[in-house]
Amino acid sequence: MALATGSATGSATLLLLAGCASIPLGPPPVREVATVSDTMSCPDPILNPLPGAGLVPEDFEVIAVLECANGVTREDADGVIAGNEVRRYEGDLTEFLDAMAAPSDPGPAAVCPAVGYGFRAIWATDAAGRFVPMSFPLTACGGPKEDEPLAALARLEVVDRTFSGAGRVELHEATAAGCATRAGVAPLNVLRWTPTETQPPVDVAGALVCVYQVEAPASTPTVVGDGGLFAATFSLDADEAAAVLEAAAARATGAHCSETASRFVVVHPDVTAAAGGAPLTVTVELDGCQRIVGSDFQTRPAPPSLIPLLSP
Repeated sequence: MALATGSATGSATLLLLAGCASIPLGPPPVREVATVSDTMSCPDPILNPLPGAGLVPEDFEVIAVLECANGVTREDADGVIAGNEVRRYEGDLTEFLDAMAAPSDPGPAAVCPAVGYGFRAIWATDAAGRFVPMSFPLTACGGPKEDEPLAALARLEVVDRTFSGAGRVELHEATAAGCATRAGVAPLNVLRWTPTETQPPVDVAGALVCVYQVEAPASTPTVVGDGGLFAATFSLDADEAAAVLEAAAARATGAHCSETASRFVVVHPDVTAAAGGAPLTVTVELDGCQRIVGSDFQTRPAPPSLIPLLSP
């Protein structure tokens, strides 16, 4: 079976927005015949329903049905991986195929709510290893009539599960060290106390430093908080931790820089006496623009002496 899996860490559904509309009651929409393909793929859950999805062609002899489930996790010796799982169903497919081929409902006679509908990603396959993306019959407001098809699918036997990992979501080593498995250049925790240029924090006992390596190429957009994977950890003494916090308290410059850091650290100082007792974190890029992201989510350049201090 030829599989081209796509990344995704989300649910097993595709979202389609049905807008508000009021139209006269009319005939069901015409359902197109699906496009036959030599490959299948697990789609991104935020995209529209499967391209080319529709009714199974009359001359396509279905021997099995495949469903792509997104957001499935598997644990290995290092931690947890998230990815996609393709489930292959076999048995008497008649009930399921009949339910999927049922006509859609006539058009609405009243206003339809603007809601998000979930569409399962399901394919039919034949003995030649070809695939057909299947569509559900629709309700009057454009939602999938999936109760009968999914009930019939659940009565079939799952004969194979093919897992494709898309990304590491947990590392045992990071958890044991007290670090997040993934982090971004911008801090995820809102810092409730902002140090100033003239009043650095006091009573800093030291700091835990979590090191992250960016996996995606520089040209690939990343989501804040998911930019880097844990790589290492080390500690700072009291003086070194104080130097980091003092640098993070400097005036923000807001200077534009288009370079992307491939390595950065998140510093967790042990501040035993600070205003409000709020926890502090500071993010520092080790390459690229070599910026510090402070508690105000603004950036300032890292002092030259700070990069070697934070480079393991």
